Amino acid sequence: MAANITVRYSVPCMLQKAWLGGPTYKDFLRYNQLILITILGLPVCVVGIFTSGLSICMFGRDKTTPRTTRKLLIVLSVLDVLYLLLSMLVFQPMNFCGRNCPQQMPLLTSIIVPLGTILESFRNWLVVLIGVERFLVICFPVRSKVWWTGAITNRLIAVCFGFSILVRIPLISFTAIENVRPEWSAVKSRFWQLHCFTDSILVTLVPLIILIVCSVQIGRGLRRSGRFRRGQGEHPQLQTASIDCQKDGIQSDCIVLRCLKLTRGLLIVIITFALFMLPLSILQLLSLHFLRHRTCVYMVSLNICSYLVALGSQINSTANFFVYIVYWAKYRRMLRQMLGCQHAPEIVSGNTELTSGQH
Repeated sequence: MAANITVRYSVPCMLQKAWLGGPTYKDFLRYNQLILITILGLPVCVVGIFTSGLSICMFGRDKTTPRTTRKLLIVLSVLDVLYLLLSMLVFQPMNFCGRNCPQQMPLLTSIIVPLGTILESFRNWLVVLIGVERFLVICFPVRSKVWWTGAITNRLIAVCFGFSILVRIPLISFTAIENVRPEWSAVKSRFWQLHCFTDSILVTLVPLIILIVCSVQIGRGLRRSGRFRRGQGEHPQLQTASIDCQKDGIQSDCIVLRCLKLTRGLLIVIITFALFMLPLSILQLLSLHFLRHRTCVYMVSLNICSYLVALGSQINSTANFFVYIVYWAKYRRMLRQMLGCQHAPEIVSGNTELTSGQH
């Protein structure tokens, strides 16, 4: 999260001109940070907090989606609210105090930043859990009822949270040493390198690989579902049988069809996650093994990718609500009911009938 924003760069490099007659690299990064983090990021966070709250209400009212899926979606929506709130508390002050944040706002760098990065890692792995759960439901619809129960879901959520704390220990240690023993530059450098490694591998690349594998298998399952639905259209007698859903095989196909739209929405979230997170991870890994002497271009690219990751994470948290609203008519109906729009036609109709009855 914010740890990736506070990249330390050399002052002589940052005072060079970005292009002939243009601003310095420092001013160029300042403009990009202002545009991506404040002008674009702040409205995204505000909208995302509101829509994630609506998502919690919708998933709580939903009775047709499997219970384990709803539990994961509710926890993810709660994490989105907390993450977006912490993002505003972290990124917006940074636009004003800049590199002096550790001295001016010790609470921000000591507590809120590590907590925000823990929530970010937890959210990423929760998306992985949702992808794995969708993979099991689509590809193993019968066995998934045994493999993926409510108790197992609770344990996996707890494991993901504990793992998220574990992978952020290097960053927490780096922050603590910087506040208590700033002269320990060698120790800080080691912890920062370890943080870059864990952030790139365990928070981004490993979840991305798992999601890609699940996405490929889910895509195959969706194609099988499409062939099944086309077969239903050609044989109307199968439609009557699918309504019954008495036999295990037919019941499994019903589960696949019911989960089809939700899986497509999750695939969109997966793609968004991959596009925004991957460039920064590649740069961080290159800095550990190949780019020992960092150039201005590398430092500027690393900072801009950090801003994009921050904005992408916020968009990812905000987009979940709109994905479900676009793909699911039942969530649109729930939203109309929660906003009070569903009852207006019924009230008008009732008044009309009452008036006609009086005549």
